Amino acid sequence: MNDNLKWLLLNLTVSFSFYWIGNLILWFPWSINPNLGIILMLTVAPLLWGIGIYYCLIRYHGDKLIKGAIINSLILLINAVIEDYIFFSLIRKATHDLYQPTTFYGYAFLMTIPFIEIIIFRNQIIKQKRQIKANDFSLFGILGAVCLVILIIIIRLDIKI
Repeated sequence: MNDNLKWLLLNLTVSFSFYWIGNLILWFPWSINPNLGIILMLTVAPLLWGIGIYYCLIRYHGDKLIKGAIINSLILLINAVIEDYIFFSLIRKATHDLYQPTTFYGYAFLMTIPFIEIIIFRNQIIKQKRQIKANDFSLFGILGAVCLVILIIIIRLDIKI
């Protein structure tokens, strides 16, 4: 498998994983009080996404880091749209909660994080270049799948704190 395809697949895997990790972390606070969930989403979620994006960007070996940020940003958007549909419509049966103005603000913010990171951490990203390893996929794939399954169980069984 060539390096570009591996990097694209890594972005998809990391995006999948961090989406479900974030939703699992936010589910109970959000279900207790939406304002608490929003506050945590605005603080915890950007940190999580920042870590995941950084992880992907230090593994990008293209000529121009900005191109990597553009590709990463598009993958994040496509993934978020698809997984939001799965989460809100298929798992929660709450499509009416999905397409709110805040959803689109969230998409826009998520798409800017890779660019913010290359502005702030450009030198660190370049210095810390890494190769993609097989366990990168298994680690994030398994973590994301476990979080997804736990979240489905919590929601479907209506487990409360």
